[in-house]
Amino acid sequence: MPEVELVTDVERLGALVPDWDALASACALPQMSPAWVLAWWRHVAPHGAVPRTVVVRDGDLLVGLAPFYSTPSAGGRVDYRLPGIELAGRLAPLAQRDREWEVAEAVAHALAHATPRPDALRFEATPLEGHWLAALRDGWPTAVRPPLRLTQVDGNPLMSLREGSFAAWLAARSGNFRGQMRRLRRRFEAAGGVSRLATHATLANDAAALARLHALRWDGRVGSNLVELGDRFAAFVVQLGEQLLDDGRFALRILELDGAAICAQLFVGAGGTFLFVNGGWDERYAALRPSLVCLLDTVEDMFDRGAQRFDLGVGVQSYKLRFADGNAQLAWGVLMMPSARLPLTAARTAPALARTRLRDSARRMLPAQRVEQLRAAQRRLRSGS
Repeated sequence: MPEVELVTDVERLGALVPDWDALASACALPQMSPAWVLAWWRHVAPHGAVPRTVVVRDGDLLVGLAPFYSTPSAGGRVDYRLPGIELAGRLAPLAQRDREWEVAEAVAHALAHATPRPDALRFEATPLEGHWLAALRDGWPTAVRPPLRLTQVDGNPLMSLREGSFAAWLAARSGNFRGQMRRLRRRFEAAGGVSRLATHATLANDAAALARLHALRWDGRVGSNLVELGDRFAAFVVQLGEQLLDDGRFALRILELDGAAICAQLFVGAGGTFLFVNGGWDERYAALRPSLVCLLDTVEDMFDRGAQRFDLGVGVQSYKLRFADGNAQLAWGVLMMPSARLPLTAARTAPALARTRLRDSARRMLPAQRVEQLRAAQRRLRSGS
């Protein structure tokens, strides 16, 4: 049986960094790397969060790591979650290939005996192909398996970089796509535009530009976690860049006109996969389509870096689908622990399940434009505006 350790101190996590980073790269999950998670702990973690990281070793080999944290919820219920949904999706424990179910069983045993004991494991934007929800449920060390409730499923567009070069990739696209992208590049260059990547010298200013441009895009709207983070988002980006720039695993692309940033997009890599975290652009320059130009330049850069896959993030927006050649499924769900508190946990999960059923019904019965109008109205109601 593998050896299991429950780490409850953020400082202690620093000692795991080399092996942890190698495991995150093996799993091609940059959003679960130590650079990402430790920056999250410093700048993003909610008040009262406590680490409950499960470390699984086979001798000296790190075979699994699940960086859960615990938070007290209403009524004293204890939820365990994975860090980072405020920033990106595809959140999952890490495990050596072909050892996921073994690691899940070890993690389940550790969490079942943790203090405080979880009432629920909440999963957010977790890839369904990893089978983590089922594996943890099946590995839970009780006679009664924890009930599993899915509250949401969304798409995750992916782009393989199998062509080997940007020129070969572009040649394989449709004539319409090639023509439009080339025209957009020429238009941006004719306007005097400059496309560049952040360096150590420009990192702080570029991170601030990213936060500003993202907030500008969401001005008058609600629903952006990054806007709610405020200055903490830029601080997170700076720490991430300081850790990963020299390894070629951090890319903050900036488009400028007359020396002013008009578009910024953030990308982070591990194990040959680069994740599109988020971005923003100035709508005054909408005619130049800066977000598409920025994304196209990044695709070229990914080929130059020898990347193998481009993860376009949560959501099947149309601009992502123009680049993607695949689509994974991400799930939001709750594993409710068998205990005397199970009825309370189930009752508090019921509203999320009801919202999911209502949303799915609306998608089947209403035009897409009307669904988006209803979502906007719901966001306004939540914000009180």
